[in-house]
Amino acid sequence: MKNGKRAKQGNKKTLSAIVLLLILAILVSAGTIAWLTKTSSVSNIFTVGSFENPSTSPTNPETPIDIDGNIYEPSWNDEEEHKLIPDATFAKDPYVGIGAGSEDAAVYVYVENSFSNKVYFSINTGWEAVEATAGSKEGTYTSGLFKYTDGLKNATDTDVWTAQPLFSEVVTDETATSEDFTVEENGKLEIKVSCFLHQTKDADGTEIPSQTIEDAAKETFKIS
Repeated sequence: MKNGKRAKQGNKKTLSAIVLLLILAILVSAGTIAWLTKTSSVSNIFTVGSFENPSTSPTNPETPIDIDGNIYEPSWNDEEEHKLIPDATFAKDPYVGIGAGSEDAAVYVYVENSFSNKVYFSINTGWEAVEATAGSKEGTYTSGLFKYTDGLKNATDTDVWTAQPLFSEVVTDETATSEDFTVEENGKLEIKVSCFLHQTKDADGTEIPSQTIEDAAKETFKIS
């Protein structure tokens, strides 16, 4: 009996050893298999359409300027005092420009005026009033939304500016009084000029309807 038990135990040990060897062989074999694999990728570079800031003066392309935006007033001097009195004229000439590499742009300018209709301006050739408040003199305006009729185009390699500023000067009427120069408490004594630029063509190169662009300008400046 003892010999039989020993024989069975020996057979179990032998079988266990064989199974262990087979497992090790499988593991070693699996570790040496070279699976067929492949990775691929494609990288596409995009550029972003934009309206760049111009870097040269609209009145003298050889003169560099440094502005944060697209409006430049070459005749306005921050160092001078601009005192409002009747029958006074102030040089103020807001040009709108785009820098090299810009998309073609439709151009709108919005003017906000803190004063009465006796502080006004006349718009230059190439501009038209969209929705504006008239000044006290015929043909003048105090504020509102204005459009540059030609737009700005072909700024591939150079800055492009409006041929004329929206206006060249601000005038106070000779009949103006101090009441025309006052504003509500905490208000500002200012004339603020803002521009709105909009691409003129869609992704397919089709012209965007002018009314669509005008509506976008009105929405931007909250004009109903």
